[in-house]
Amino acid sequence: MIKDLIIDYKEGMEIKPPCIIRGMPSEVYHSIEGLSNSGLKMLLDCPARYYFKYLSGEYEAKEKPSFKIGKACHTYILEGQEAFENTYWHNPYSDYTKKEIVRILQEKFGYDCTIEKYLLADLMEMLLVSEGIEAKEIHLTKNELNQVIGTARAIKSNKHALAAFSQKGESELSIFWKDKDTGVLLKCRPDYLPYDCKLVPDYKTASSVNPNTFYGDFIKFGYHVQTAMYKEGIKAVTGIDVESFFFVAQEKEPPYITQVYLPDEAIITYGFKAVRKAIETYLECLEKGFWDTYTSHIIQMSLEPRPEDLPINFDKDTGICYAPYYVDSILAQY
Repeated sequence: MIKDLIIDYKEGMEIKPPCIIRGMPSEVYHSIEGLSNSGLKMLLDCPARYYFKYLSGEYEAKEKPSFKIGKACHTYILEGQEAFENTYWHNPYSDYTKKEIVRILQEKFGYDCTIEKYLLADLMEMLLVSEGIEAKEIHLTKNELNQVIGTARAIKSNKHALAAFSQKGESELSIFWKDKDTGVLLKCRPDYLPYDCKLVPDYKTASSVNPNTFYGDFIKFGYHVQTAMYKEGIKAVTGIDVESFFFVAQEKEPPYITQVYLPDEAIITYGFKAVRKAIETYLECLEKGFWDTYTSHIIQMSLEPRPEDLPINFDKDTGICYAPYYVDSILAQY
């Protein structure tokens, strides 16, 4: 059990890895210059993009609208209804006109006709106070709220997903450790960490959780890298070997179909190799003071299929991008 290892966050505290910290604000976690799961995957893809986002000081984070719903779902599912209601709220009168709000205030709460000259914002505040509705940090529309509730119900209806998040544990703990081979600071924030650290779930949303398509998403988004890194981090801090790191994947549209995916050891082995390669790339770029793009060549696009000894379509050394297997079928129609 790891409960005794968890440290409560204090503003301005010094991070002394290996450690697990409870209650660290997201913005503080992201400001600490350790390599995260997202950072490792970006280093594998394009070091120059990593430098711009994490080291240049020029990057300005802009949250996509879809992230709002994703975070709300995470909060409700992983932290519970009480934590959700402390941050999120819905104004049932958000779509009402000024005339409708005036009528409610007059008929239900006895206001006179003088309120008709008030601004809509002031009338809305009067109505919310009268109804005892407290505004919270983040407002959700009716459709957004229904989506969050729908995803939570779908999780509860899947016995494997329900069991995963019903274990005794905590969500959004911040883990910091140093790579044993290089001393590089690493960090991660598991969605949910059971106290025994044996069966560790991670929540993902996807356009489809159909096995025929999700496998491709699993590799495309580097979930094998995440699996390896999180297992490594949990072991480094707790001394416990994670028996199973698995994914509760849920579709973004009703009925929010939910499937649980468990990567086998062969997939995870490639994840560990990717983690090592990303750390090596990071150190190489630091040493030479140059952060590579995809290639320094002019990229030549070839209709020829890739050579058998080339594992991917793009040969970085020659600058040749060979045709994916499906190109012939697309061009044939012309």
